[in-house]
Amino acid sequence: MNENLIKNFKEPYPYFNDIVAQVNELVMETGNWNANDDGQIAIQTKDPELKNWYDGCGASPQKTAEWEKEFNVLQYAVRGTAIADYIDWLETPVYRTRIMLAREKSSYSIHRDYSPRLHLPLITNTQCNFLFTEPPELIHMPADGTTYWVDTRKYHTFINGSGQRRLHLVMIVKE
Repeated sequence: MNENLIKNFKEPYPYFNDIVAQVNELVMETGNWNANDDGQIAIQTKDPELKNWYDGCGASPQKTAEWEKEFNVLQYAVRGTAIADYIDWLETPVYRTRIMLAREKSSYSIHRDYSPRLHLPLITNTQCNFLFTEPPELIHMPADGTTYWVDTRKYHTFINGSGQRRLHLVMIVKE
């Protein structure tokens, strides 16, 4: 694994299965397994009183890291849960935390982000890979409780070549 692109951020989370269970519940509750949804659920929002599972989802309209950092408050329904405990366990500020679904046999466009990301793979398989373009690199992150730091400021895409859905918890992190 090219550590300039992806590296282990922290040891495996000891309560990983609790996170997977909670995320699966949220995905089912919000209906985000449906084909017409964009495959993201917001865990953090801008407004502590707002209950909007899509606040900050999708492409950044302002195209800045500062915009992403506005999403720094846990959704009310997530406070005191396994996801909140995991975010505290990271011991670093994270922003714009989302559940991201990649449907079977799908890919994203090649793009780059404004800040590095932390990824906690929840459901994946060996046919789910990041593809970086410079240098060319295909990288799989297993769903074993490990949190990965990913330099998404580099041009990349994600490819799910399998017949199963892939699910990650994704967070913005300071450089």
